[in-house]
Amino acid sequence: MSNDAPGRFPSGSPDPTESLDTKRTAFASKRRVFVFGDINSSVAERAVSQLLDFAQEAPTEPIDLLINSTGGDVEAACAIINAMHGIPCRVNTLCMGFAQSAACIILMAGTGVRTAFENSVLLIHRMVWDDPGSDERDDHGDHLDYPPPDEKYVELCRRLENAYLGRFLNHDALWAEKQIPTALDMSTDDALRLGVIDGVIFLDRE
Repeated sequence: MSNDAPGRFPSGSPDPTESLDTKRTAFASKRRVFVFGDINSSVAERAVSQLLDFAQEAPTEPIDLLINSTGGDVEAACAIINAMHGIPCRVNTLCMGFAQSAACIILMAGTGVRTAFENSVLLIHRMVWDDPGSDERDDHGDHLDYPPPDEKYVELCRRLENAYLGRFLNHDALWAEKQIPTALDMSTDDALRLGVIDGVIFLDRE
């Protein structure tokens, strides 16, 4: 399976998804980074630090980035994605169960082989912002008042979102803006067709 998305594979290098053996690819590397739970600044700092350390130790050896997350902060996800694309090592991404929202974009942004277990829960959705009119309360029962998001910041994040979605799905930002709906739940078959992942890991059956 060939993938010509700019930035995924260095020019002239072989496509690791060709003749893909998902069983052999999964957990093939001993260099592993875990992105589990809410994706926030602490998770991103740890993941970026591990990616940079692994790249310094062995620039030609692949890294496995294992994901089980329902999403989180766009800023944190951006840092992890840029780190993956800023190092010479191939970074294989693998969904271990959940890859939703920002976690799904990290999954599709892998620079090596992108896989998911067959029972994975995958979701792409448009960025959402805390609603000042929501009924969310603190520990004391008081309403939580969120300031309205800065319009320029929202626009910047949406442009970034479209750029990522387009780039990693072999299209462009304009295509992503028009074609990706507010929320897109995917089976692993859907994700394969859309280009979110390169392969599916099937559970062993007796």
